[in-house]
Amino acid sequence: MRRILLFFMVFSFVASSSVFAQERTISGKVISDEDGQGVPGANVVLKGTTVGTVSDINGDFKLTIPGSGGALVITFIGYTSQEFEIGSQSVF
Repeated sequence: MRRILLFFMVFSFVASSSVFAQERTISGKVISDEDGQGVPGANVVLKGTTVGTVSDINGDFKLTIPGSGGALVITFIGYTSQEFEIGSQSVF
């Protein structure tokens, strides 16, 4: 019984550590086309998920995403939404 319990504990630890290892942080700056200034309060979301953040007062954002793929969708009232493939990039 102890062996089975030990096995499941080790298996659970290995499985959970591999999930955490797949996360990574990406960062960037949302700027306007008109003057190149940072856009505060822009929504930055990993497409198809609820993982997202809002840009700070300078337009900067930082987001922890699962895995390596997907796309970022950036929206702001009064602007056309933009979509960027993430690929292996970590800075946008």
